Formats: sequence, structure tokens, C-alpha cells
Amino acid sequence: MNNITKVLASLAIIASAPFITIDDAKASECVRGDGFTMCASLESRNGRYNRWNVTLINSYTTERMNVTCYGKEVDTWKSNGGLSQEEANYLAEHFCAL
Repeated sequence: MNNITKVLASLAIIASAPFITIDDAKASECVRGDGFTMCASLESRNGRYNRWNVTLINSYTTERMNVTCYGKEVDTWKSNGGLSQEEANYLAEHFCAL
């Protein structure tokens, strides 16, 4: 399996993970799946805007992102890690959609 396929497989698992039900009182949460760990911390909330710090670790790479969601849509994101722009955008989009 090539690296992009591994990342996309991890992201597909993340998309089906039941963890993104983070309460205001519990602003940080991690999920450990088959070959990956993903953590998300709610940094701020303003109306429908939610700013998150998201970290994805799998056998392929580690990615740290700042994601601002507007409802279930991505407003902006910045990333630092081994994902390509396409993979990071995919992660941000799927994260906000949860």
C-alpha cells in the first residue's frame, strides 16, 4: 500500500469514528484506531465558527493542523506535517463535516 493510500485509509476510518462529539466541558479528545491516533482540542468558539487544533499520527506521518470550521464546512486551515496539500485539505473537510 503506498503512502497516500495509507493516509486516505486512516482518514476513512477517522470519518467513521464516533469520537467527534466533543462537549464544551470536555474540550480535548483523542481517538486511537487501527494504525492511527487523532486528537482534537477546541480552541475557541464564536457563533458558528469553531477553531480546533487537530493532530493525526499514523505509520505514514504526523500532521498538526489548525482548522476553523463554520458549522460543518471548512473556513480556513493551516497545517504542518507530512501530508500533501490535498491530503491536509481532505482531513480538514472531513473533520469539520463530523
